[in-house]
Amino acid sequence: MTSNQIKELLHATPFIPFRIHLAEQREFDVPHPDFAWLNQNGGTLVVNAKTGDFVHIISVPSITRIEMKEPQSA
Repeated sequence: MTSNQIKELLHATPFIPFRIHLAEQREFDVPHPDFAWLNQNGGTLVVNAKTGDFVHIISVPSITRIEMKEPQSA
């Protein structure tokens, strides 16, 4: 997974929620584009935690796959 691919997912219209899977068997949900951002050089992805109290800092090269999720109905 490259930073350009992640940028495309975050800027997609309409946005489709996705789950990030890491090599060490951890996963993080991105339910809305406001919940994640890439740093300027694209090497680090920051994802807001589900509780909103903290963030997860993820090295982009450690992402093994991204799973698209079903959009939440309003």
